[in-house]
Amino acid sequence: MSTAYWLLSIAGGVIALSIVLPAFVGGAWSPTSMARVRAMLQMANLAPGETLYDLGAGDGRVILTAAREFGARAVGIEIDPLRAALCNWRIRLGRLQDRVRVERANFFDVDLSNADVVTFYLSQAAADRLKDKFERELRPGARVVSHRRPVPGWRPAAVDERRGLYVYVMGETHAADA
Repeated sequence: MSTAYWLLSIAGGVIALSIVLPAFVGGAWSPTSMARVRAMLQMANLAPGETLYDLGAGDGRVILTAAREFGARAVGIEIDPLRAALCNWRIRLGRLQDRVRVERANFFDVDLSNADVVTFYLSQAAADRLKDKFERELRPGARVVSHRRPVPGWRPAAVDERRGLYVYVMGETHAADA
């Protein structure tokens, strides 16, 4: 078989993987508007020097904004190889390699213990599964910002109903009985 056939087959496989794989982990990709991204980071009170993790980083807009506009260090977790490559390209283009990185990984397998803020816009099933991970790994005072998906059993510290944003503070407001 020709080289072109193999290259097309590999490219097709990578594209198919980038479409199918994220749906099994956290849901299909749906980009968050920049207005909502800024609102998420403001509601989290993200401060310069803090570390933000964005679960399902997509095109990198949350991590790039966290670094550029808030002075934070940011880590994007993205399982899709094409979107992870796009994030890396945007990080290099913005010359933010010293403050921003993306890991191509399943966010359920990534240690979040050094996060000050965690953001996500995932399926409700993923939010349900993340609850236990957050309770195990995040330290008191860490903030979790969810777009459209409340964390079951937790009472938010702040809610923006118009934008569908929920903020939780570990050790303070995250537990329903806190």
